[in-house]
Amino acid sequence: MGGWLNLSLRQRLLLGIGLGWLALVAALLGYSHLSGGNMTRHENRLHLEYEAQLLADQLSRELAERKRVLARLADDIAIDDPGLGLRLGGQQPMLALFDRLMVFDAKGHPVAEWPPFPEGGPEIGQRPYFQHVKAFRRPYVSEPYRGGETGIDQVMVIHPLLGEGGEFLGLLGGNTSLRDGEAYLNLRGRRLGETGHVMLATADGRVISHPNEAWLTRPLPGGDTHPLVEQALLGWQGSGEGLTLDGEPALAAFRQVWPAAWVVAVYLPLAQLQEPVNRYARELRWVGVGSVALMLPLLWWLLGLGLRPLHRLERQIARVGQGKADRLELNTGMVELQQVAEAFNRVEADRRDAMESLEAREAFLQAVLASSPVGMFLTDPRGQVNYLNPALTRLSGIALADYRSLAWLRRVHPEDRGTVLAGWRGALLPGGALTQLYRFRGAEGAWRWLEVHASRVSGGGRVLGFVGLVQDITDRHEREQRQRWEAEHDPLTRCFNRRGFARRLAAACDLSRRRADHALALVMLDLDHFKEVNDSAGHAVGDELLQRVAEALGDAVRGEDAVARLGGDEFAILLAGASPEVAQEIAKRVRQRLATIDFRHGGRRFGVSASLGVALLTEDDNDASLMERADRASYRAKQSGRNRVVMADAFLPLENS
Repeated sequence: MGGWLNLSLRQRLLLGIGLGWLALVAALLGYSHLSGGNMTRHENRLHLEYEAQLLADQLSRELAERKRVLARLADDIAIDDPGLGLRLGGQQPMLALFDRLMVFDAKGHPVAEWPPFPEGGPEIGQRPYFQHVKAFRRPYVSEPYRGGETGIDQVMVIHPLLGEGGEFLGLLGGNTSLRDGEAYLNLRGRRLGETGHVMLATADGRVISHPNEAWLTRPLPGGDTHPLVEQALLGWQGSGEGLTLDGEPALAAFRQVWPAAWVVAVYLPLAQLQEPVNRYARELRWVGVGSVALMLPLLWWLLGLGLRPLHRLERQIARVGQGKADRLELNTGMVELQQVAEAFNRVEADRRDAMESLEAREAFLQAVLASSPVGMFLTDPRGQVNYLNPALTRLSGIALADYRSLAWLRRVHPEDRGTVLAGWRGALLPGGALTQLYRFRGAEGAWRWLEVHASRVSGGGRVLGFVGLVQDITDRHEREQRQRWEAEHDPLTRCFNRRGFARRLAAACDLSRRRADHALALVMLDLDHFKEVNDSAGHAVGDELLQRVAEALGDAVRGEDAVARLGGDEFAILLAGASPEVAQEIAKRVRQRLATIDFRHGGRRFGVSASLGVALLTEDDNDASLMERADRASYRAKQSGRNRVVMADAFLPLENS
């Protein structure tokens, strides 16, 4: 600091302009690096999303083709044909699509395969994919598995073999190796630059393709380290910044391969992404250093010429200070210096009068502020606090020195700090004012809700600062919050009531219509035989049962789902971002969870079950029609025997458990 004070004005200007130029160059470098990085990230995210979509479409077409040819072959297969193996061997176009074709009977015994196994085909009757196709009798793509006879990691595309009456006769399957470099599932050769790569996995989190073969068939990492992967496994499509499976920071794009419930991900490591931006920044840095080196000598000479009139002004001011002159008299053509001299003369004349009136005003203002029971503060035009009245000091427990060092900001609730700072930045703009509501840790250590109003104070055509009022509205805020909660919640079960649920449903439908990737499902359910509980045990016992049911529903659904009691024994569940498969799974889980409730009264055990209807939001739906379709499905479930789940467009049978 002492070295700076010892510099001449010429040296200071040169140093200041030089530093300003360096700061400008540094800002340009920083901006170029930041904007270049952001632009690169944005463009590459679009490119990755495009590549991921291309891959997802390609895999969908590949799977569709394989399902189609299997369906054609299945129509011509007689499972008791003794020459079936040779017939499979004659399907050369299909063998170009699969590594092996296999036929199994209704119990999973091998019937024929090509190429043939050395010691006969496997028994698959207990394997999950066989059980799935046998139960649903629809084409299916299996999870990755290791063949017991070959030891090869593979995926099977399966088509059921059905009799004329729809009875299950067996299945036709085509295997594809995950390690075969020519297979359509092997995406290891798809690269983006030097290190960008593609990963393919199942919705259950098993790796199908990855450049590092050690990952094949292994489960994907959890959401604590790979949140984007976890979202993609739940049906999300998009892009973002995260980690590769090997832990390297990267941009990633995800797309769903819906025909097989697969997820394709395209990764581009940030190190590869950032290298062109870093190279450009290094080149620009040398340009900035060179320009500063050339500019300084020229500035030194120009400043010497420009500061000569200032030296004459300095000598004139010294004469006024010594009493040798009454005013400044400059003989110069610089209008700016003449204005400075005139301003100096006016200021000197007005200075004493201003000092006397200012002292009187400050004394009066201090008395008014100190006597106010409301917390008050004053700031300068930049928002720096320079006065607190006693009421505000008692309320906040913070002295003026702590306000000036911004220690008060640490007492603001972390969730509200950004809003508080943004509010002050807006208040400092021309014409701005401040009205805020935020949480603050008071003098006693508890969080308090404060309401702050600050108004601009102007005088003489300029901003003098701000005057603010601070009130503790904790009691009022908590009362209003409680009233809002009670208005939208059922007091018995603490679920949403009909009014609160209607608001949530309308908002979810609006979001789903604006975002094509935001699926929405609604579950409506009525308790079976609930009237018997009320009639035999009384309404108090019925209320207790309703509370137990509400707790069970809360345990069965996800954190983002909304549970409501619409009245009596009628409940509703709003499933946001839920695919048809997820909606069915949650509905079945709700039914199973209700069945586990052990509710007894007066030595009698009451079984708990419900009839559930599930409806998925369509383009033609609104919130009312969605509820009506789900309610009709619930009615169908009750009419079909109760204790079951019915989709609005298809019947979902109960599982035997």
